Amino acid sequence: MGIYEEVGAKRVINASFPVTVLGGSRLTKEMLDAIAEANESYVDFWDFMGKAGKFIANLTGAEAACVTPGAFSALSLSTVACMAGKDPEKIKRLPDTSGMKNEIVIQRCLRSQIYDRSMTVFGGKYVFVGNESVCSPKELEAAINEKTAAIHYLASERTREGVVPLEEVIRIGKRHGVPIIVDAAGQTYPTDGLKKFVAMGADLVCYSSKYFGGPNSAGFVQGRKELVETVALHTFLGIETQARTIGAYSVGRGYKMDRQTVAAMLVALKRWMTMDHEKERIQPAIRRRDYLLKELAGLSKVKVNAYPENFVSGHVLGVQLTFEDEKAAEETVRKLREGDPVIWIRGNIINTLPLKDGEEKIVAKRLEEILS
Repeated sequence: MGIYEEVGAKRVINASFPVTVLGGSRLTKEMLDAIAEANESYVDFWDFMGKAGKFIANLTGAEAACVTPGAFSALSLSTVACMAGKDPEKIKRLPDTSGMKNEIVIQRCLRSQIYDRSMTVFGGKYVFVGNESVCSPKELEAAINEKTAAIHYLASERTREGVVPLEEVIRIGKRHGVPIIVDAAGQTYPTDGLKKFVAMGADLVCYSSKYFGGPNSAGFVQGRKELVETVALHTFLGIETQARTIGAYSVGRGYKMDRQTVAAMLVALKRWMTMDHEKERIQPAIRRRDYLLKELAGLSKVKVNAYPENFVSGHVLGVQLTFEDEKAAEETVRKLREGDPVIWIRGNIINTLPLKDGEEKIVAKRLEEILS
């Protein structure tokens, strides 16, 4: 009996996405081996994290990097670094940021309300510019004042009309000496997404490990060396090291990590940066997609098409289901989640990238039972 069965939890076939609610990604054997190896020996964690940052920076071309437990915490700690820096008195007062530079300028059309809280949990204050559809460089620059700690930018693989592009945001930030913090959590494929933002001149760029096949509870921030080193002082290790170096305790204590998780993330990143994605990920996903297209073609209650037509970037590749009405779509999703194993799809898309070989057959059979 496995642990899921012992506690009464159903197993899930993930045909959705590397979502946090399903535990992120599926770790490879080499990552599990790294976890086992790290588990066998203790390590000076501060030293290990410093070496891990250099390992990441060597892979991505950044000046420096710092491991964090996910992109949310990377954004939080980056904001703290820009607000309080290494000033002991400011650090002691957090999350009270009165009298500090505590404003984060953000284009309203680049809001991601799920993650916005990341930059306000330790006292940051958002200043929204533009409207839900458009923002101009002039509006963005006009929002900068003596209280501006940083400018936020949500990266996307798609070019969006009306958004001030990152290149211009960086130019504005440099004119005023204001750091740019980029939320690039999922911008990991093509792999130049792990390099291009720091190459463009962004000061701090934040990533989530699950988007390069690593642990759900890991990520990192990379960028300008001085700022990244400041971020490191605000991490969970700051409670041990920062008090000795500058006389103040960090607010990042709750963002604790295991040495085993860090080891697995480093292996995941190296693999992601060096693997043949077309051979190892995309072609197998296309084969699973083609199986579903063939098996589901005869269903009368749904139309089945390949999605997207041309896979260029992102983390979704598979089959799109088009139902006669919204109620039928909702009913299908509900029934998929009621079975055993549970099956999650992404809206009306069966994403075959997170599937392992053979799971597409279970998905096809379940859909045939539901829709026949």
